[in-house]
Amino acid sequence: MNIFGFEIPQELILFYSVIFCLVGFLFAFIALIISIRVSRRSKKILRDGAGHDITEAIVNYYKKCTEIMDHYNQAEERLKRLERETKACVKKVGAIRYNAFGGNNSNLSFAAAILDGQDTGFVLNGVYSRQQTTTYLKPIHKGQSLFELSDEEIEAIKTAQLNYKRSINE
Repeated sequence: MNIFGFEIPQELILFYSVIFCLVGFLFAFIALIISIRVSRRSKKILRDGAGHDITEAIVNYYKKCTEIMDHYNQAEERLKRLERETKACVKKVGAIRYNAFGGNNSNLSFAAAILDGQDTGFVLNGVYSRQQTTTYLKPIHKGQSLFELSDEEIEAIKTAQLNYKRSINE
C-alpha cells in the first residue's frame, strides 16, 4: 500500500490497527470499571431517601447537618441552663449527733448542715434536754454565718463538705 509516497506493507497496517483496537478496548474496559465504581458510590450516597441525583443528595445532607447543629446548640443551651440551676441545688449534707449536756449519754442532740455548691445554705441544730427540745436554724453564706456557730455546727459543715468531696471522688 502506498501512503504519502511510501510503500507500507499491509501486514504492518493490520498489526497497528489491531494494536490500536486493543488499546481502545483497554481504555473502554478501564472506563467501564471506573463508571461501575462511581455508580456504586453514588448509590450509597443516594440511598436512604437522600434524593435521585447527587445535587439533591448534597442538599438533603446539608439540611440534615443543619438540623443536627440546631439540636446540638439547643442541647448546649439546656446544659448551660442546668449547670446554672444546679449551683443553687443542695449538694452538701452533713449531720452529727452529740450529747448536749453530758449527763444522759443519749446523743439525742444533733447538728445538720444543708449547703449548695458554694457552701450557702443553713445549719439546723436541735438541742435535747429532759424537759424540752430547742431547735436553732442559722443561715450560712459561703461557709460563714453572721451568727456564732457552735463546735458541733462547725463539725456538721465540715462533715457536709467532706461527704461531698467523697461523693465526687468515687
